[in-house]
Parts: sequence; structure tokens; C-alpha cells
Amino acid sequence: TEPLRRMPWIEAMEKYGSDKPDLRFGMEFADITDLAKGHGFSVFDDAEYVTGFAATGCAVYTRKQIDALTEFVKRQQIGAKGLIWIRVEESGVKSSIDKFYTPDEVRAMADRCGAKAGDMVFILCGKKFKTLTQLCALRLEVAQQLGLRDPKKFAPLWIVDFPLFEWDDETQRYYAMHHPFTAPCDEDLPFLQTDPGKVYAKAYDMVLNGIELGGGSIRIHRRDVQKAVFEAIGLSDEEAQEKFGFMMKAFEYGAP
Repeated sequence: TEPLRRMPWIEAMEKYGSDKPDLRFGMEFADITDLAKGHGFSVFDDAEYVTGFAATGCAVYTRKQIDALTEFVKRQQIGAKGLIWIRVEESGVKSSIDKFYTPDEVRAMADRCGAKAGDMVFILCGKKFKTLTQLCALRLEVAQQLGLRDPKKFAPLWIVDFPLFEWDDETQRYYAMHHPFTAPCDEDLPFLQTDPGKVYAKAYDMVLNGIELGGGSIRIHRRDVQKAVFEAIGLSDEEAQEKFGFMMKAFEYGAP
């Protein structure tokens, strides 16, 4: 009966590591890159992004349980190289990186992640979005172990403000995140030719409990905009004409 929550894509990624976040429980991520770098720990110093979350009540986890979670994130499907942890107790903090940081520096990272006495902070690092996705898998695994993914609880939301394009390091080019016919936001049109990474899409997904129920978008209905999008993803005029000439022609008759 009340409006569904709306969450921008970037917030979903940075807080939950997923564009279909499960909001039945907390354990939001925090960017601790600035706190982690510059202390002689090369794993963090060499990483683009360092992020973690406070696992509720997990300070009681044994070494065996932590090792099991480390092996979980190192599985081929997830691909992390290791797992850093901070145990937060009433008496202080203890971590797997104590020899590189003072207790106050470790405490600052735990505080940034919202950890309270009794919590365990789990941290991953690397390329930003790859690391966020890896930490998402760990967040869901820990929540499953803690019984937080209650099937009788429902947390629906809209994900909005998707980027129009995503950059691929391997091919060194942009690809359409949704499909190349998704309309860019009007205010971002100038960026199509100068900085495609800044362009947001008129697209949305409906998400429930970590599952995408459906999504949609406004279609491009201007020939000049469609041409600019094709150019941004590296499609030449000849290729665009060969593949989508019928559609470009249709725009001359007025759309939608």
C-alpha cells in the first residue's frame, strides 16, 4: 500500500555489491580504501578499491569457520584471492592485518563498516566492481548461515539510474548495459560523444529479496540519438545500417 523504495544502481552496487540487492537484512558495505592504503600492506596498497561489511554477531566465529569462508570466496566462481577479517569485541579489536596497522587504525576501519562489539568485519579488495560482486556473494553466504534470509519477509524495491554503458577492459570499448536501444537520460545526451561512462539510462528493474522480478526501459525514438549510441559502442555507420537500417529508416516517419 505504500510506494516501493527506489535505489540508484550505484548505491545498490556500493552498498550491496549487486543490482538486485537483498534488503531483508543489513550488513551494508563501506568503502575503506582511504583508511586501508598507505600503511605498507601491499595487498591493500596495490588495490583499486577496499571494501568490507560488519557481519552481525560473528565475532564468535572460530578459525575453522573463517577458513571455510576464505575458501568460499576463493572458489573459481567468485575468484577472490583471500579474505581479511577484523574481530570486534568489548575488550578491543583483533585482525588478520594487525602487524601492518595500529589498533586505532584497525578500529577506524571497523567503525567505518558500522561494526559493534560482537561483530566480525570481512574485507575484500581489488578492481572496484569485481570486488563488490565478490563481497556480495560472501554477504549472502553469511546471511544464509545466520538465518537472515527469511522467506516470510519481503523487501521489494525499484533499481533506477542504471548506466547506459559498461566498459570492458579486455576489448577496451563500451557495451550497452541493457541493450543499445535504451534511451539515455536527456540531461546526459552531451556526454554520448565526450564521456559515455557518464550517461545514465531511462531503465529500471523491480527487485524482491535478491531476485530481479522484471525490468524495462524507455526506447530511443530519435534517429540522431540512436546514431550517437551506436557510435559510442563502436558500431560504424555501415554496420549500423546493415544491422538496424530498417529501424533508422522507421524513425523518419515519427516515433513512438
